Amino acid sequence: MRFSKAIAVAVIAVIGLLGASSAHAQATVDKNRSYFSPDQQFGFGVNNRGGHIQYALGPAFHLGLNLSLDLYKDSSRSETYYDFGPYAKFLFSGDVIKPYAYAGVGVIQRNSGKATVSQDTINVQLPDPEIRIVLAFGAEHFFNQNVGIYGHVNLVDAKLSPAPSTTNFGLQGAAVGVEFFF
Repeated sequence: MRFSKAIAVAVIAVIGLLGASSAHAQATVDKNRSYFSPDQQFGFGVNNRGGHIQYALGPAFHLGLNLSLDLYKDSSRSETYYDFGPYAKFLFSGDVIKPYAYAGVGVIQRNSGKATVSQDTINVQLPDPEIRIVLAFGAEHFFNQNVGIYGHVNLVDAKLSPAPSTTNFGLQGAAVGVEFFF
């Protein structure tokens, strides 16, 4: 009788162990961690405003540096300006198209000013550089881990300096481009 109880306890223990291990056999899949998202890769991109270099810290978070020559024109900017500054991009879960949030800080130098020549001296006066923050929302499609196309719409454009500071909400321009990772 004792032997049959010991066998019954052993069988129940084995069934319990097999059931517990099979319950964890199927792993959770995060769609941002799919094969088509770059992961720990450097890259560069070009868009309608210029270019950028970046690093994919993971499949859902990219850090980069804007290197833009922008031909955008409105009342606060000249026809051409240079935009240099860091940005961060967070990609949300998605299959074919991954939506993302974008935040960038830029030191912007407008391409307008005066140059005067007097005797042997050249004097160039450029406007003060502006510091701007841009918040955008967009989407990206990765063909594979090395190539993606993207587009976003700027929703907030805040000028921090020089005074006066301004913040514009709404459609503040857009960017469409392609990125290459290696």
